[in-house]
Amino acid sequence: MLIVSDRNEKESARDYAYRVIRSNIIELYLSPGTAVSESSLCEELAVSRTPVREALADLARQKLVDIVPQKGTTVSLIDPKMVKEGHFLRSLVEQEIVSRVISKITDEGYRLLESNVLMQEYHAKHHSVDNFGHLDNEFHSILFRLCDKESTFRVVTDFQSHFDRERKLSLEFVRMEDLVKDHREILDAIEKKNRVAAKKAMKTHLSHVLVDQKILIRNYPQYFKKY
Repeated sequence: MLIVSDRNEKESARDYAYRVIRSNIIELYLSPGTAVSESSLCEELAVSRTPVREALADLARQKLVDIVPQKGTTVSLIDPKMVKEGHFLRSLVEQEIVSRVISKITDEGYRLLESNVLMQEYHAKHHSVDNFGHLDNEFHSILFRLCDKESTFRVVTDFQSHFDRERKLSLEFVRMEDLVKDHREILDAIEKKNRVAAKKAMKTHLSHVLVDQKILIRNYPQYFKKY
């Protein structure tokens, strides 16, 4: 069963179907290898078959679903190679973003980041994985927004879908407090306008997923593509 959010004003049926299905895949509510039915998706989303079919085609291009004619559609397995490529792109881009934030940060922008980190600390303390994951994503989104690079964020987000699924899975095995510490170090470096420290802290933060990959494959072999 999908976790279904409300349709946004002026959002097309195709965009709505794409957003909700993609979110369920990234958040692992639709786990890797799960068969998905067009008719069931139509019923749960309350939209017709065409926008669902178009949304699935878009997700197939992102390699988030596998569509096999005459057999059906399944959520794609996490591809370790694509995880590493997603990490490579994100590490390059976000180290540059956090460096640029330092020259653009305002008091309001800093308070926005600090408020986010405080909420992360609260949800990490209460081991609220979903809430923490959303706040983690929002922290990085804010950095792009402060640099007026929201379109770049969307491009990176689309490319790193396998990285994001592995990152969500890793929250079951890493201490969220350690991830909060990473964000706090990034924030402190921004406040001190220390570009070298900010880029180093970002690189360290994004490396956690790859460090834990062997653990994840060992515990969830059915979720990963094998080579």
